[in-house]
Amino acid sequence: MKSVYILFHTHHFEDGEDDDKLIGVYSSRELAERKIEGKYKKLPGFCDADGEFIIDEYEIDLDHWEEGYLTEQPKKKTSNQKMHLTKNPSDDLPAL
Repeated sequence: MKSVYILFHTHHFEDGEDDDKLIGVYSSRELAERKIEGKYKKLPGFCDADGEFIIDEYEIDLDHWEEGYLTEQPKKKTSNQKMHLTKNPSDDLPAL
């Protein structure tokens, strides 16, 4: 099966929030690693110590999300809440 390699960068903030950036989709892990070393580790923001690069492998022509989802919107947004919270619908089912 063929795969693609998705390169993300996550910046971690002191308040526990993360800022995720999709950088690119590559045909090999090695190419994604070369992009990190040859380009992104040299750019402002990406070179900060409180961030990390993540490479995830995804097989193509497959579903990677198998279930539905529920979205709840908070009544009032505070500085540390996101506007939409996503959860698995099975979280609302009683334990067996």
